[in-house]
Amino acid sequence: MTRPELRRQLQALARCHPGAHPYTLALRFQAQTGRILSGQQVKQLLAEPANHSIHAAKS
Repeated sequence: MTRPELRRQLQALARCHPGAHPYTLALRFQAQTGRILSGQQVKQLLAEPANHSIHAAKS
């Protein structure tokens, strides 16, 4: 799973559960996909700008 795809899935999950704590979103994501993320990773992914992967590829 690519980083932008992961971010899109987390954003969709966050929209379904507005105001949910990142740790709670991480647990919901794990239940849906089986992939383990920490609350900190979720927080970082959701905070990234939409074009983060484009800038990272140019660096």
